[in-house]
Amino acid sequence: MDEAALQLVADVGAQILRQSRPNKDFLVKSLRKAANALSQIEQPSVLEAAQQVEAAEKVQDALKPIRETIVKHSLARHKDRDVRLLVSICASEIFRVMAPEPPFEDKYLPDIFKLIASTFEELADTESPYFSKRVKILETIARCKCWVVLLDSDCSDLILEMFNVLFSIVREKHEKTLINDVMSILTHIIDEEASEQLLEVILRNLLKEEKGVPSASSQLAVSVLQTCCQKLEPFVRGFLTSCIMDRDAEGSELREMYHKIIFKIFICTPQMLFDVIPNLTRELLTDQVDVRIKAVSLIGKLFSVPGCRAAQNYHDLFVEFLNRFSDKSVEVRVTALQCVKDFCTANPTGGELHEVLSALEGRLLDIDDRVRIQAVAAICDLAKCNFKFIPLTLISQAAERLRDKKISVRKKALQKLMEVYRSYCSKCAEGNMTIVDHFERIPCNILMLSYDRDCKEFRSQNMELLLAEDLFPDIPLLERTMHWVHMFSLFTSLHVKALDTILFQKHRLQSELRNFLALRKKEKETCSDELDNKIKASFERMSASFPDPAKALECFYKLDQMKDNYIFNALAQLLDEASIIKAQHARENFVKKIRDRHPHVDFLRLLSAKCIFSIFSSEYVQNILDYLSSGKFGGRHLEASSIKLLMAIVRYCPSLLKGSEVKLCLLLEKNEPYRDPMTEILAKAGSHIFVKLSDIYPILERMCLDGTRAQSKVAVSAIAAVMGSSEQYIFSELTKRLVDSLHSGQNLPTVLQSLGCLAQHSTATFEDLDGEITALILEKTFQMNSLDNSMSGDETSGCSNSCKLRIYGLKTLVKSFLPHRGSHVRRNIDHLLSLLAKMLQEGKTSDSVLSSGNDSSHIRLAAAKSVLRLSKRWDLHISPEIFHYTILTAKDPSSLVRRIFIDKTRKLLRERVIPSRYACAFALATSDCVTEIKDDSFKYMGEFVKDHAREARGHQKSSVQGCSTTDLPVYILVFLIHVLAHDEDFPPEKYQDEHIFCHFCSPLFHLIQALVNPENVNGDLVLISDTFSQLFSIFRGIRKAEDAVDAHKSPRLHILSEIGSAFTSSLNQGSISSSRSPGVVLLPSSIYTANTKGITCYAIEDGLVEKIIEVFKNNISKVAGSLAKCGRSFVKHREQPENTKLKRLRNVLHEQVNSLTTRNSGTQKDTASKISPGMKRKLVPSPDADSVLLGEEVPPILEHGNNEFEPTVDKEQLLSSCDSVDKVTMLTEKQAKSRKTSRNGTSLKENTEAGSSVTTDSNASYRAKLRDPSRLKETRCNKEVQVLQQIKLFSIVDECEEDEIMCLK
Repeated sequence: MDEAALQLVADVGAQILRQSRPNKDFLVKSLRKAANALSQIEQPSVLEAAQQVEAAEKVQDALKPIRETIVKHSLARHKDRDVRLLVSICASEIFRVMAPEPPFEDKYLPDIFKLIASTFEELADTESPYFSKRVKILETIARCKCWVVLLDSDCSDLILEMFNVLFSIVREKHEKTLINDVMSILTHIIDEEASEQLLEVILRNLLKEEKGVPSASSQLAVSVLQTCCQKLEPFVRGFLTSCIMDRDAEGSELREMYHKIIFKIFICTPQMLFDVIPNLTRELLTDQVDVRIKAVSLIGKLFSVPGCRAAQNYHDLFVEFLNRFSDKSVEVRVTALQCVKDFCTANPTGGELHEVLSALEGRLLDIDDRVRIQAVAAICDLAKCNFKFIPLTLISQAAERLRDKKISVRKKALQKLMEVYRSYCSKCAEGNMTIVDHFERIPCNILMLSYDRDCKEFRSQNMELLLAEDLFPDIPLLERTMHWVHMFSLFTSLHVKALDTILFQKHRLQSELRNFLALRKKEKETCSDELDNKIKASFERMSASFPDPAKALECFYKLDQMKDNYIFNALAQLLDEASIIKAQHARENFVKKIRDRHPHVDFLRLLSAKCIFSIFSSEYVQNILDYLSSGKFGGRHLEASSIKLLMAIVRYCPSLLKGSEVKLCLLLEKNEPYRDPMTEILAKAGSHIFVKLSDIYPILERMCLDGTRAQSKVAVSAIAAVMGSSEQYIFSELTKRLVDSLHSGQNLPTVLQSLGCLAQHSTATFEDLDGEITALILEKTFQMNSLDNSMSGDETSGCSNSCKLRIYGLKTLVKSFLPHRGSHVRRNIDHLLSLLAKMLQEGKTSDSVLSSGNDSSHIRLAAAKSVLRLSKRWDLHISPEIFHYTILTAKDPSSLVRRIFIDKTRKLLRERVIPSRYACAFALATSDCVTEIKDDSFKYMGEFVKDHAREARGHQKSSVQGCSTTDLPVYILVFLIHVLAHDEDFPPEKYQDEHIFCHFCSPLFHLIQALVNPENVNGDLVLISDTFSQLFSIFRGIRKAEDAVDAHKSPRLHILSEIGSAFTSSLNQGSISSSRSPGVVLLPSSIYTANTKGITCYAIEDGLVEKIIEVFKNNISKVAGSLAKCGRSFVKHREQPENTKLKRLRNVLHEQVNSLTTRNSGTQKDTASKISPGMKRKLVPSPDADSVLLGEEVPPILEHGNNEFEPTVDKEQLLSSCDSVDKVTMLTEKQAKSRKTSRNGTSLKENTEAGSSVTTDSNASYRAKLRDPSRLKETRCNKEVQVLQQIKLFSIVDECEEDEIMCLK
């Protein structure tokens, strides 16, 4: 023991004690001496008892003055900070030296400990110069366990205060020894006297966080809970159980946060909650949704704590948790799904995992879109977390949500699945994964979004950018190529079509932009209105490739006005760059240069992105060819997929093959399996690349002579594509070799195919040997007997080999009259057409040829299809007889022939390569005995009406003068009636039975129904009204005309028009009077002519028309019922503003359903006024009928903007002495040939000489007159029927010639 230190402490204490009011400086100086001396004094060593007592008394005597000084002068409450610190030091040292005996009386202890606690509060300031001294005080108090004195003194408030102080001072930057000292004090107090108040302090600090991270006090609370688990467990259990069982009870703020407390405690000391957690089941079963939501969230977190196996330990709770995935509350189900990712991550194995994944899978089809969105998000987040962890089928099912009925689900699924696919591609590039089909189906499903018409974000304009910029992460192009190849192996025809649409749109933009740049150069040299119009049209076409066409169009105009040559030169360079790497680099430089100086930088950034080959580039083509050459794909499946992908690229981007010509030719020469597709690729891209024909011609020639028909077709196209202008002689040499093969009869199917294709590519070459070739074809194929035993039939094809050869020969002849690139054919087609007429009528090519019934069916089908192909160029030469036979193929005895024919007709009509009048076949096929054919015919007829009605509306909107009736789908009725009138099955006059007539006229009824079906015109009531008007005009016009083919069939035309008019009236419900419909209709003079002898009526029984319609009323009810159902679906899917329109639509449907049953008597009266009893054939004068013009030369018709015909000569000059008889305006051949009419029927005024004396209302003006009865009355008698000598229908071939209505004899 240091005697000097003891003496110093005693002296200092005595000096201060003698002062009545010691000042601060004196106290600081004296206490500093005392504190230093006290730190040198140690407790008495363990000696004999007597010595120990003596030493202790000596220490107490020495410390008595300083102790009395602290008490007497109340130094523990001194105002000076330094004094209080020194007093704390001295007090703590006194406690140390005198321990375990208390150095002060109980009444003074609170002030001493309050002083010490206040000193501890300063420990948070680690920068203070006194920090080390305060740490020393804490260390001394902790080691001496001074708080025991307070516990004995029953100072619970002071202990609670000290608890709070100690939790508040700890910081992350404190040393571990300091934390340990604090921890020692806290745990010692809890061990001695735990209480709810102390637990509350611990829990409050447990919840403290700093920027989302547990604070130092929270970590301290965790340590206290872990250390004092046994002592605190009863208090924790009681508190939390009370919170769960009595949620609404008032209490501290902690009660409101008991879920957080449970989770925090579970993480650090889960055993403390063993009796608490099962009580959470109560919250999962409560009726309160907010409580269930919180409970699901908490339990999900508890089950997601790694290593705790809570789902297994609390199985009953887990079962109830699973039930919340199908909770009646949407919010609860969403909350449960939000827990899936963490749960699966913490429980990578076990039955609980499979149960949760099963529950997750079920929510993909939840009734609520918010739940489906969360289910997709959960699956995708789980997949990104660990691709090997989630079942692949679950990924596929999540990808199916891209087809969800809700746009919000589709959008979210697109976003999340894109994230998954990008992450998957990155893993594959890193070598951590191999390519998996389930993940490759994600972009397949994304492509299908381009069929979505409800959301503009999914249109092809946006899908292009998605495929180019967002589909793949930053991985090598070779990796991207491999993904595309695997992806393409999973493509269906719909996927290919979607990709084709995107690539075609990109190709069209690039082509239009090149065209605009070329026009812009011309504009610098010569400026004209025509050039300006072309540029404007180019802008409109390009703007259609952008997400916002209107905004893009505006930017194009502004861009053109700026005349910035740098921009246009840069765009031209981007268009020509086939390498994506170089193009992207050039684009980055381009955007960087214009970023600060151009106001439309965003538009130019988008335009430049669409200019470059961003989806596929030359690198993709090179990678595919390299892999094919080296055989690295490792399987036929991927090789075939890569070839299909290459063909898809070349179809719209043939220039990307530049630089790869050598590899392409090597594959063509050396690899037999790739020869056919490489030849096809060469045929498509040959004109865009540099290939020497002499290097590959031997191979292509062998394919033309010895290959299959498919090979020869592609080979001829490849030769034509690669051939230079100086190599045209090659076709002549090839033709001679083919003729030699034709003479020898070797491989005739292939030779015939080659000759036909060659004729299309080089008309002149074929015509040089036309006589010899045609004679050989007739000899080698058409005159071969199908019963010749030298050639056996092919069971799979359904016809004999000789029949096949005849069909092949026919195809060759047909192709020779359909050259590519609009080449002129100098030969006469009449012989071919007469041959086709015989084949259509008799099913054979020659009288000397015997054919089986099966062969005859195939011959008729081949002839009908040939007529369809020829009609796109030679329709003016196709006689009514051939047209009738062709259309009647829809009633062929063979169901296979009927099936193939209507499908082929539909395909060609949709492609707009044949005249619309061939749609009559659909109407005839609607009465087919085969249900499938009949149903498809109704479908095809509806498609035709819908597509052509849409075009007609477009023409009307873009035209000042409206759309000509000949452009409308209703006009095919003119041809259908003529076909029916010439049908051999027309009911005989002597046997008039309503059932027979009803069956025969059903094609006419079905067509009329389709024309006025609201579903086919998107509920456009105005368009339906116009159609009714046009129907009445057509029927009235036919009744005033004669049959130009066979005058004896004219009565049939009249009765059919009478029946059709009556049926239309029954559907019309009198909304539009047949007498008020527009009176001018242009009838094709090839089948109709003017009725110069008066109107001939058909002898028909009284009331037969009404009976026919009555028999048909059941079918009408069925069709109208389905339309009404469609009308109701409109109400569900349209917005509120359309309700009025839909209500009118439903009224129309309802009227059509009930028309025939409610207005029979009215119809009879109306018909009786038109048809006299008995209706014997006679001439009926019509003094009140519309005026008709006669004469050999009649002034043509003037058609004005409002479709009214203005007189240009006096009426007296036009009328003959037969004014009482209806007259028909005839256009002479000379006049017809001297005029042209635009396709959209805008005007005949500029191309004609004079006008009629009668006015006719256009659709627009007529609708205006519907609202003004007085105006209708004025124009009621101003009607006229016009018969055009022939109407040349439209074709995409020879557009410059056929873009008009011609009048020819």
